[in-house]
Amino acid sequence: MGNMNKNKLLSVIVPMYNVEKYLKTCVESIETQTYTPIEIILVDDGSKDSTLRVANNLAAQFDNIKIYSQSNQGQGAARNNGLSHANGDLIAFLDSDDFIEPDMMKTLVDMVDNNNLDFAECSYQDVYCEKNKKSHVHFSNVPSDTVLTGRDFFEHHPILSPCNRVYSALFLKGFQFQFTENRFAEDVYDISNIMLHAKRAMRTDQCYYYYRRDNFGSTRNNKELSHKIKLGKDKLFIVFKLNKLREQYEIHGYISHLIIRNILGALCTSNIYKIKEYRNAMILESKKLDIKKIFSKNISLKIIYSMMLIAINKFLLKKD
Repeated sequence: MGNMNKNKLLSVIVPMYNVEKYLKTCVESIETQTYTPIEIILVDDGSKDSTLRVANNLAAQFDNIKIYSQSNQGQGAARNNGLSHANGDLIAFLDSDDFIEPDMMKTLVDMVDNNNLDFAECSYQDVYCEKNKKSHVHFSNVPSDTVLTGRDFFEHHPILSPCNRVYSALFLKGFQFQFTENRFAEDVYDISNIMLHAKRAMRTDQCYYYYRRDNFGSTRNNKELSHKIKLGKDKLFIVFKLNKLREQYEIHGYISHLIIRNILGALCTSNIYKIKEYRNAMILESKKLDIKKIFSKNISLKIIYSMMLIAINKFLLKKD
């Protein structure tokens, strides 16, 4: 036991919004980790259901849980709130409707410690719990078990989620990292930003993270027009920020691919672009952010070819 007390504290930050059905599974998957010590920081983002009551019940059961509440400001603001209260030398983020394998944190912390990393990541799998179904494991093009610079890591087209990783707190503080607030699709920019700052990073192909895809209250499943307009505008805003990051690092490569993909995602969603209100909102936002100029600075034949392959896979072969 003496040896275990020498472990660094790991802060696991969990933003919560209307997840009364899923929170217990999520928290218990953290509590059963083979790594200790862990502090769990639950941040309620103005839930309208019993999420906070479930969280308080869990906090009564486990003494390493802290709960903070805020008005509804979105996932980015909730994660920043959690970061401001984190005491750990190591940081992890978990979405409150997801869950993890017992060895995830120990494996990733060991990778960070043994290789002096800024972050370590694992693979994840989509799960449809209500149908008792799992999809294929999302591996990455990033070589596994190899220390890379963040830039090299990024150029291998990695997974852009904050959740399948453990980060050094010192690394995140070193460039005063903050999540983008009040925006959808923010992970694309935020994780690109983290990766491009990293000096040493590594991944394992082991799958430890389960991403619940049948939470119909989540952002991706919201069908309202006002939501879709906000999502389209936010994608264009993220494009603007990504282009600033590209100029800062004087790079093209994968970041240009992300920029073009998000422009097309906002402007070429055929079934919704037919709606006049949506179309007008995108035209106005595009002019405001000079999206035409950003598009021309990032488009290339290589990107056109890769987008065609994505379209063929998605629409003709029905692949993700």
